[in-house]
Amino acid sequence: MLLVLAVLLGYAALCLWQFRRGGSGRLQPVDSSVSAASMLVAYASQSGVALALAQRSAKALQAIGPVRVLPLNRVDDAVLAGTEHAFFVASTYGEGEPPDNGNRFARRYLNGSSAQISHLKFSVLALGDSAYQHFCAFGHKLHEGLSSHGAAPVFAPLELDGNAEGNVDAVLQRWYQQLAHFGAESSLPDLTELSFQRDHYQSWHLDYRKVVNVGSVGEPLVHLKFSPAQVLGDVALDTLWQAGDIAEVLPRNSVIRCAEFAAKYKLDFEASLSIDGKACRLIDELQRRALPVSDIAGPVVGDLDSVSAWVTSLPLLAKREYSIASVPEDGSLDLLVRVQGRDGIPGVASHWLGRHLAIDDSVALRVRRNPLFHAPESNIPVIFIGNGSGFAGIRAHLRARQLSNRKDNWLMFGERSPRADRVFSDEIAEWQDHGYLPHIDLTFSRCREQPAYVQDAILANVADLKAWLSAGAAIYVCGSREGMAAGVDRQLRRVLGDEQLDDLADAGLYCRDVY
Repeated sequence: MLLVLAVLLGYAALCLWQFRRGGSGRLQPVDSSVSAASMLVAYASQSGVALALAQRSAKALQAIGPVRVLPLNRVDDAVLAGTEHAFFVASTYGEGEPPDNGNRFARRYLNGSSAQISHLKFSVLALGDSAYQHFCAFGHKLHEGLSSHGAAPVFAPLELDGNAEGNVDAVLQRWYQQLAHFGAESSLPDLTELSFQRDHYQSWHLDYRKVVNVGSVGEPLVHLKFSPAQVLGDVALDTLWQAGDIAEVLPRNSVIRCAEFAAKYKLDFEASLSIDGKACRLIDELQRRALPVSDIAGPVVGDLDSVSAWVTSLPLLAKREYSIASVPEDGSLDLLVRVQGRDGIPGVASHWLGRHLAIDDSVALRVRRNPLFHAPESNIPVIFIGNGSGFAGIRAHLRARQLSNRKDNWLMFGERSPRADRVFSDEIAEWQDHGYLPHIDLTFSRCREQPAYVQDAILANVADLKAWLSAGAAIYVCGSREGMAAGVDRQLRRVLGDEQLDDLADAGLYCRDVY
């Protein structure tokens, strides 16, 4: 099976633009040492996409002269004073918030007062996902905040939708035209790997599925193992992915859901249609499209042209992202999926993966590299903090640490019940027995004797936490953004202070893969 996993090397290369978190695979600034460069490219990146685009932009601008490339948090009055033209590549995170490496800048320039920068001319490329409510919100806040401090926008902000086919190419074409306005290389580089195209995904087989929290009061947590459907070449296995990377999956509606939807509109779900000049079955189209829960006007029953046009009007299901829960040496690409819903409506992707996808059936999947959550560049202690399905990213890192014989690991992990939610307890026990987890704190919010959340473990171990950080440790957080990650961040800021935590983030020592 190990040789089979080589299937996605070429494809994984197409995902360079989607680097998410730093470490051994971090992208380095084109030139961050120039102290008086008049041009600046600054990025605010949670997933690494903005980082990669900033790199490309700076390379185009180097035709003019020296260019500084900096994370947004390292942009201050002194940097701005020596900058004439600035290009900001900014992702939006959570509810319109800045990425972690933009928090400090946002507090100073967007939420507080600072020096006027009327000499500065700037442009903003805002990255986002239109599936979320606050699409590109931070990019717009950045544009407005800079303007309020006297900086002069040269163009209106551009919005790049990472979840829309065709949008990326068009927006990047306009962005490079803006760069050319300042004298950058006018030729657009090959941006094939930047596009969101469904034919860039590969087929992976489901080999294994198991609920790991049987009896839990919470939703089922399902461990899945996948292998590629075909071999594309004989290449080094460890180039496919590494701990911290992401699997993008194109979800599908279950056959049951599609049958119910077709029956609601009195349609034959085995009917043959013509979509974009290609023959297909109605059932196949319904499986890959977002099916509205509320009533909508249906097509003319029996009129296949009407049915085809109606189905085409339904948007395609958006991709889903999952932290990879294994390393290539394990022989499979593993996921840990929480089967859940909202307002009584089952989640499309989680129910399909966790309940309806049959063993040996295939999924459309691609690996997305995530350098801002890769392992630290140096061999240092690591404190892993997470909850629920966030154990996926932690598990991959602990497996990698085990393979590297790194035993200075600390796990703080929270779940609901100590009876049913001790996920991967055998593996954790083995890591403990062999010295790979000398420090471990498990918390359970539904424990009768001592209910606690994972952030409570931080407060109970302040002295040890500070000692580990003094020894150069990194903090890696993986799991739910609301609740756990927000609570952990607040607790860390309460214990360490904003400046120290932001310094850790700027140094790549406070890394988060939260959702």
